[in-house]
Amino acid sequence: MKRDSLKEIKKGLMGVTHPGHEAVASFDEPYLKKVKEFYIDYTLERKGAALPRKVKEMIIMSVCTAMARFGGTRLHLKRALLAGATPREVLEALQTAAIPGGLPVLWNGAAILAEEMKKMKVTFK
Repeated sequence: MKRDSLKEIKKGLMGVTHPGHEAVASFDEPYLKKVKEFYIDYTLERKGAALPRKVKEMIIMSVCTAMARFGGTRLHLKRALLAGATPREVLEALQTAAIPGGLPVLWNGAAILAEEMKKMKVTFK
């Protein structure tokens, strides 16, 4: 059962996961199932949602960056790109988040964007 929930989480998170997902699966698999329902089914991949997945990922990425949660920034930035966001859209989200969050949001986020683009072999247009 644990493997099924973890497999569903990994699929819903586009393969970009945190080690905590596996730990929670081994400690409390029913809880992980409920987290998946809320986080993936009812938020990120909600049917008929007004916002597309890439926008939701960029919102979460921006909040993580403003809170100096750079691990979360990286995960959600990568998922935004995988969901179809362009590097320019990601940069603009970071530039916009720098208004209330301060310029470190942009500097740190842009550095992470450059690293992930290199890994994914994506160019900035």
